Parts: sequence; structure tokens; C-alpha cells
Amino acid sequence: MSDIPWDKLGIPPNLREQVAVGASMVTRMAGARGMLPAGWDVQLAILYVSAATGDTSIRDTAVATLRSLPDVPAGINFRTHTKVLEFIAEFRPDAELDGLLAHHRNLNDRTAVMLAGRAGRILAEAMCDDHERLLITPTVLVALHGNPNTGIAPLERAISFLRMERALPELPAVRGQGMPAEAAAAPEPPPPPAAFDLDAEIEAALAGKASPVLSARQTLRAFSSAPAPARRTGQVFQFNFATDDDFGMDLLDEGSSDAPPEMRVSIEKKISLMPPGKKIKLAYLGNKETRGILIRDRNKQVALAVVKSGRLTENEALNAAGNRNLAMDVLREIAGNREFMRKYPVKVALVNNPRTPPSIAVPLVSQLQKRDLENLARNRNVSSVLFTMAEKLMRQKAQNKGGEGGPEK
Repeated sequence: MSDIPWDKLGIPPNLREQVAVGASMVTRMAGARGMLPAGWDVQLAILYVSAATGDTSIRDTAVATLRSLPDVPAGINFRTHTKVLEFIAEFRPDAELDGLLAHHRNLNDRTAVMLAGRAGRILAEAMCDDHERLLITPTVLVALHGNPNTGIAPLERAISFLRMERALPELPAVRGQGMPAEAAAAPEPPPPPAAFDLDAEIEAALAGKASPVLSARQTLRAFSSAPAPARRTGQVFQFNFATDDDFGMDLLDEGSSDAPPEMRVSIEKKISLMPPGKKIKLAYLGNKETRGILIRDRNKQVALAVVKSGRLTENEALNAAGNRNLAMDVLREIAGNREFMRKYPVKVALVNNPRTPPSIAVPLVSQLQKRDLENLARNRNVSSVLFTMAEKLMRQKAQNKGGEGGPEK
């Protein structure tokens, strides 16, 4: 298989040679057994490559290794490939892992629906409140609707949100009927054994049949010990490297960032035709040109995804911090990023932006230098609390300096 996305999987070149299709059976089997020297994240990627490209014996070995791997959570990070996440969810169902996977930004639609269908009460409620995921994969709501662990109140919140966003999928009229195809319905439990019937026991013994009471007890015991059926998505797991992303390189390639005006118009038109969920996906993958458009999107969830993507540069963050047309929540997200807030110009831009919430702007005033305090004191576009505080700090600094070495000149 020549289309293996090695870089996106995070597998270094020296290990690629040992698990590629042309490698020896010995090294490929070693990869499937998790025996190659690598960190947990690379181990998971190698297991998936082994399972996706190997014969039946290698695939079965890789799946068995995944199921017995001691510390899967340590191998999951924000770069984990979409298919690796699906591989984990498919072959290692676990409540702790499901909680970790459910809000991962690289989750594909099939995995999200699968997790929603089998989620416990706490995770089901969290998925109901995950607005970003609901917009990306509205059918998650259908799975949550069919999941008996989903509470009524969280479900109603999710329905209201998607209705407001005009993204509400069609839901069954009755809860429990919205399970995806292939979701094996739990069999009805057998009736409890009837009271001991002496005549029936004697009749069964004379006919050489098993005791009715004993048979009933054995059936009930077998039912109670059987594992609960797994909730499926209606789609069979595919061992490939396909993703849900179908964006053109003009939206993804950073080399396209310095696009001519006519290309920019084309990009803006493409993005304007996308539903919110697809815009959110693009926010995590797009280039500078794309990010500049999406961060101004009227949908708050789309704009927030740009800041949370980890792809925003310091200059882009600075421009956004001073943008008076952005939503308050977007400015709040920028202020919550430690890397951005280490940059003094970002602090200045946030303080002078009238859209910055006072709870963020006020603590920043005391960190401003003299010239920026003077500018803020003259800025009547911001809250009076801010320019009044700036004036007060300037007077205090002048008095302190005057007390130390005479009046300030």
C-alpha cells in the first residue's frame, strides 16, 4: 500500500522500513506485536499500519496487541490519526478510553456515532453538550437519542442547539428506535422460573427429560452472564487510511496563503457554501488564508475552532486580539492561550479592544508600560473602568517616582 500517510501517522523513517509492505515478515510481525522500539503514540500508529496492510495473521496479531497494550491513553495526543482513533474505538471498547476519544478533534463521523451509541450516562451527557461535535456530526444526536443512558434534559439541550443552528437531523418519534443498523437489540430476559411444581418434576423424570426448574435456572444464569451487545454504527470498519476530509489544497496548503485576489474570492465563496460542521473541520486543517476567513465567521463555534486548532501564528493571534468584529468568546479563547499571552503586544491589543470582556482586560492594565497606559487613558472606545484605571495607575507611578527622585519630567 503506497498511500500510507507516514508523516500524519507520526512514524519516523527508520521504522517505516520495518513495517512497510515490502519489509520482512519477521520485522512486520515484530511491529504487530508492539516489539519495535518506539513511544506509545508511534506504537499505536505502527499497530494500525500492521493491521491495515498485513495478512490475516499480522492483522489478528496487531488487534490482539492493541487489546492487551498496558497504556493506550499515553499514546493518544492531538495529532493521533483519524484511523488510529477509530481502530482503538473499534477493537478496544473501554469507558475510560471512550471518554478520551469522544472529544478528540480528529474523530471521524463513524467513530463519533459509535461512541455516542454505547456511551454511559456521564459521557452521553458530555456529548450532548459538545456543540462542536454536534455540528461536525449531527447524526451523533441520533445515536444519543437511541442510547438509553442519555438523560432527557441533556438530550433536549442538544436538540435545541441543533435546531437553533438549523442542523437538526431527523429523529425517531419514539426513543430507542433510533439505533443505527446492526445495533443488536438486547434480547428479552427469560421469564423467572415458576414455583416448584412437584407433578411437573415427576412427569419430566418419568419421561427422561430435564428438570423444568433446573432448566429455567440455567437459562436465566446464562442470560445474566452474557455480555451486553455492542452498539454498532451500521458501517463495517475499513482497514484503510481514508478520512472524512475532502478539502482542496487551496484551502490546506500554506503555500497558497499569499493568494491573488481572484483566488481569495474563490476561497471565500467555497467556505461560504459549507455547513458549520465542515467549517469547523477546516478550521483545524486550513492554511493562513482559510483561518483568516473562518475566524471572522458569524458562527461562534467555527471561529473558536480556529483559535483552538493550534495552527494560529503569533501574528495572526495579534491581529485577532485587536479585531473589534470578533465574538467575545473568541477573544476569551485567545486570552486563555498561555503562548499568546506571553507576547506583550497581544496584551496591549486585548486591553484596547472594546470587545474584550472586562474580566480579561482589567487584570492586564497593570501590566502595561507607561506609553501604553497613556494611550489607554485617552482611549474612549473602551470601558470607562479601563481608562479610569489607566489614569489612576499613571498618577500613582508619577507620585512614586516623584517621591524617589523629585517630580517626573
